[in-house]
Amino acid sequence: MNLLNYQYLRPAHLKGLDAYKYNAVDTSPLSLYVMHPFWNWCVEFFPRWFAPNLMTFLGFLLLVFNFVMFSYYDFHFTESLILPKWIWLVAAICQFCSHQLDGIDGKQARRTKTSSALGELFDHGVDSWATFLFPVCIFSVISRDEYGFSPLAMHFLLLSTYLPFIDTHWEKYNTKVLFLPWLYDISMLVMTLVYLLAFFFTPNIFRFDFPILNVPVTQVAVYLWPLFGLLASIPVSVVHILESYRNGTGYNRTVYEALRPLISTTILFISSTWWALASPHMVLQKQPRIFLAAVGTTFSNIACRLIVAQMTSTQSEGINTLLFILVPIQLMSVYGVFTETTEFFFLYLYTATVVLAHIHYGCCVVRQICDHLNINAFKITDRSKQPPPATAHIQH
Repeated sequence: MNLLNYQYLRPAHLKGLDAYKYNAVDTSPLSLYVMHPFWNWCVEFFPRWFAPNLMTFLGFLLLVFNFVMFSYYDFHFTESLILPKWIWLVAAICQFCSHQLDGIDGKQARRTKTSSALGELFDHGVDSWATFLFPVCIFSVISRDEYGFSPLAMHFLLLSTYLPFIDTHWEKYNTKVLFLPWLYDISMLVMTLVYLLAFFFTPNIFRFDFPILNVPVTQVAVYLWPLFGLLASIPVSVVHILESYRNGTGYNRTVYEALRPLISTTILFISSTWWALASPHMVLQKQPRIFLAAVGTTFSNIACRLIVAQMTSTQSEGINTLLFILVPIQLMSVYGVFTETTEFFFLYLYTATVVLAHIHYGCCVVRQICDHLNINAFKITDRSKQPPPATAHIQH
C-alpha cells in the first residue's frame, strides 16, 4: 500500500479543502425540468448505505466496459457493419445507466448528508476521462469509409470535446463558479439513441447523404459537432470571466495566471495534431484507437490537476509532467528517428505508462483526501465520527 501513499497534494491543497464550497450553476432546461426530476425519483430506489462515489465509479466502469468491448470486436473502427447485433443494445444500456448514475450520485450525497470535496473531484475526475470514452465508442458505430469518420476527423472531434470540458473548469478556476454546460445531458441521450438505432436498424441507418448538400451525413457532423460544442461553451465562459473581473467576484488574477491552466492543454493539442499529420509511418491511421487513448488519458490527467487546483483555490500547474515524456516521443517520430515498429512500440509503451500514471494519481489523491477529511471513498461511515461536511451550494 506504500505505492498508493505518494503525496500529490501539498499542504496548500489540503488547507484549501477545508474551505471548500461546491458552487455550481445549472440553467439547462433539459436538466432542470426533465433530468433532475427523473433523478430525484430514481435516487429513492437506492438504499441510504449506497455511497455516492460508488455510483460514480460504477457509472464510469460501464463506459470502460463499452470501450473494452468495442476494442475487442472492432479495434480499427472498420467492422461496425458486421458486429453482432447484441453489442449495440449492450452499449445503449451501459451508456444510459452510466448517465443516470452520474446524475444520481449528487442526489444521493445530499440525501445521505455526505457531500464533500472528494465527491466533486471523483465526479468530475472520472468525467474528464469519460470525455474520451464517450465519443470513441460512438466512432465504433460508423466504419472508416466514405460514410464514416477518418482517424484524423476522430482526433479533431475528440479535441473539440475536450476543449469545452477544460473550458468549464478553467472558468471556475477564475470565477469561483462552475457553470454546467447545456449540451452534456443532450449529448448523453443522443448517444444512447444512436446505439438503439444501430440495434434496431443496424449501423446502415447512418449511411446516407445529407439532403441538399448531397454529402455523407458524417461530413456534416464533422463541422456541426465542434461548432455547437465550442460556441456553446467558450464565448459564454469568456463573458463570465470578464464579468467576474468587472464585478470583483472572481480571483482577478493576472492575465498569465488566468491563462496558466490552458498551457498544458495547448501543448497537448498542438503536439498531438502535429504527430498525427506528420508521422512518416501514419501512426494515427494505422493505430487510431491507441493514439486516441494516449491523447485522451493525458488530457484527463491535465484536467484532473486543474480540478484539484480550482477546488482548493491553489495555483494551477504550468506544464504537465507527462508531456515531458510524450513530446520527445512525438518529436523523434516526426523527424524520422524511429522505424515504424519502434514508433508503434513507443506509442503503446507511452499509452500503458500514462494509464498507469493516471490511475496512480487518482488513487493517491483520493486516499489523501479521505485521510484528510476522515472519510471513506466507497462507504458511508458514521457521521458523528467525522468533521462537519462541506457546504454544498447549488444555484439554478
